[in-house]
This record gives sequence, C-alpha cells and structure tokens, in this order.
Amino acid sequence: MNRREMLKYLVALGLAPLATGYEKATAAVAPKNDPGRKNGAGKSDEMLEARKRARRRTRRIIMNNDGNDARWNESKPVTPELFLSRRTQGLVDSQVDSVFYCSGVTNVHHHKSSVSERQTNSGKGYVADELARLGTDTLSVITNFCHQHGKEVFWSLRMNDTHDSGQEYEFISAFKREHPELIVGKKGVKTPVLSGRWSAFDYGQEPVRRLIVAMLDDVVTRYDIDGVELDFFRHPHFFKAQFLGEPVTQADCDKMTAMIREIRDLCDREGRRRGRPVLIAVRVPDSFGFAKAIGLDWEQWLREELIDLVTAADYLKFEPWAHLAAIGRQYDIPVYACIEQRRLLGGGDPENTSVEELWRTEAYKAWQAGVNGIYTFNRFDPYDPIFRELGDPALLETLPRSGKESMTTLSSKGMLSPTYWLRNGNDFLKK
Repeated sequence: MNRREMLKYLVALGLAPLATGYEKATAAVAPKNDPGRKNGAGKSDEMLEARKRARRRTRRIIMNNDGNDARWNESKPVTPELFLSRRTQGLVDSQVDSVFYCSGVTNVHHHKSSVSERQTNSGKGYVADELARLGTDTLSVITNFCHQHGKEVFWSLRMNDTHDSGQEYEFISAFKREHPELIVGKKGVKTPVLSGRWSAFDYGQEPVRRLIVAMLDDVVTRYDIDGVELDFFRHPHFFKAQFLGEPVTQADCDKMTAMIREIRDLCDREGRRRGRPVLIAVRVPDSFGFAKAIGLDWEQWLREELIDLVTAADYLKFEPWAHLAAIGRQYDIPVYACIEQRRLLGGGDPENTSVEELWRTEAYKAWQAGVNGIYTFNRFDPYDPIFRELGDPALLETLPRSGKESMTTLSSKGMLSPTYWLRNGNDFLKK
C-alpha cells in the first residue's frame, strides 16, 4: 500500500489523527534539504555523535513510574505538589538519576494529546482531571520537576498493554471498540496461546503501527522530555500468529523494525530542532531468540544504531546478566538490569513491600557482571531503601544480601514462564 492509499484508508476508517501522524512520519521526518541527515535512519553523523554522548549519562537507577499516581481520587485540593509528593518528591536525594514516566496504557493517557484518548474519571478529586483544570498535566509536572533537580526524564509507552482484557469490554478504549479488526481477538473467544489477552493490538496491521508512530510524534514535539521508552514488556505479544501458536515471521519482524526506523527519524528530527538529541530506550526480553520469535529483532536495531539504551528482563530472564553486559560492550550501548520482585520471589508481589536482601543480591550481581545501571519496575515508594542502595555497588557489598542471581527456569509458572507468552517459549531457556 503506497502513501496516498494509506492516507485514504486511515481517513476511511475515521482515523484522521493517524492520517496526520502518518503524513508527518513519512513526509516530514527527512526533508531533502536537511544538511544534518545522512545515510538513512539513525545515520546522521552529527546527531549520532550527539546521541552517543547523551547515552553515556550516569544512570545509577532508572525508576519506572507506571502513572497510577495520577489515578487516585483525593479528598483534599489537588496541586502539582500533592501529585509529586506521592512518588517523585522523595527521589530528590536518592540514587535515581532517571525517571521513566508512563502516563497510561497503550493508547489511553492522562497527558495532553491530539492522538491518544484521554484517561479520565468522573469522580471528584481525580488527580489527572484536577491537574488538567489547573492548566497542566502529569507529564508536564514530572518533566519540569525532574529537570529542576538535574534528573533525566523519558516518556514510557507501553507498546501493547492488555490489562483491558480483564475488564468489561466497555472499559477498553473507544479506538479498540470501533476497530475490532485491529486487535488480535474477541472477548470470550479463546486462542491457543494467551487466550486471556484478546484485546492486544495486532502490529501486523498498518494502522496500529501508524497509531504508535503518531502518539510518539505527538509527545516528542509537545514535551521537553529527554527521550522515549518503548516498553515491549507491557505486554510481550505483538502479532496474531503468537496467539494462534504459529511462527511469527521475518516479514513481521521487518514491519516492526521499519516502525522503529520511523520513530528514530522523528526523534532525530525533533533533536535537530531542539539542538539536543531525543533518545530512544527499549525494554525487551534479554534473549535475542525469544525476542525475535515474538517479532522484536532488537539485535538488528542495534546493528542499525536505531536505539540508545537497552533494559532487559522483567517477568522473564533467559540469560545471566553477563550476557546483557556483553551485548552492551559489543554494540557500545548502555544496558540496564530490570529487577522485578515477582521474578525474585517466583510469583506473588505486594507492591508496597520490598524484600530488600533479594533486591540487593540481584543488583549486586548485575553490577558485577558489568551493566550500566539498575532499572526498577513496580516499586513506587520514593522512600523505599532500594532507591538509596541499588545504584552503589560498593555500598551493596557491605549490606546483607541473600539468594543468588535469578533466572527463568523450566519450573517457572504462569506469567513467569516463557510458554505463557509463546508456545515454544521454553526452547530459549538455558538447559
């Protein structure tokens, strides 16, 4: 389908915002008279050098904030300060150098957008709505605060969040309701794999990829963020074949890679306008083989220098941290060890309680292996000791630790098992 046909198709579907985003992503990212762009996606000499310098910023700890600090209903007046007090203010004197802020699920967010749907609540005191009434929003407040305190901030996009599969159908996005042909399944209809995640977007469909590019373009040009994170672990399913227990093809991987090239181009275009780079981070499975089997050929992204930071592991950890560190050295890219307490515990995870000795052990092992920093997921109390310990390997050496480096195994169950996500997922485990 050529560019003109795609524009007509998007408009016919009632997706005018995506048509606009598609035009920007395909026509404006690489103007012919742009002297700063050479040799295709990711290859502008000046921009690539600027990105390499920005990549090397110290990130002892990256704290992922899932954005639920905007979803409370408060009984007292909502202010930016009240919002920040929940998860962010307490990080000022911590080892957290970067905050990756997720302002919603895949296409429903509580930041300002001309593309995403608005995450709202009719209840009085809903934080996101109250901030909007004050003329601001969560991402603006977080970005301004982080920059005031010398911290880096990325917008984190959950590439295929399917929490909505577990809710009543009327609570999923209007876009998914109006275009069921763009999601992998139907409520109540089981698939051979991932039968409970029917609401996932099908990245084999061009309009889905256009939506993702348009949302990123909208945020990058609207907010003074330092970068974007493409979170491929929320959740790791992208093509319909995966749900049917069939192989995801090289053609599917190539579609995803082409989308990453577009995102690289739009970030570099904005970086040239600003005079400083907009980085791209990805959160991916640490196994190249498993990742490619679900459509993520992130080794190819490294070869083409399309991405700037890599975070690996979450529910699944196929390789020891030394493997991730070796990838970082091979491709001269910073790599971060994602620690998820569910994996450390083998299931179950009260989000408000950290088993500190396990966190310390995992972080210490990752530092010993040679990673560039630690990435925390599903930990939000800014006064949790882990935010003042995990970023300092010398300190960790002096603190009580227990257990050994965690690994996914054949005995892992539920979401912690590769076969939950991919029919032959266990084939990629170290035997």
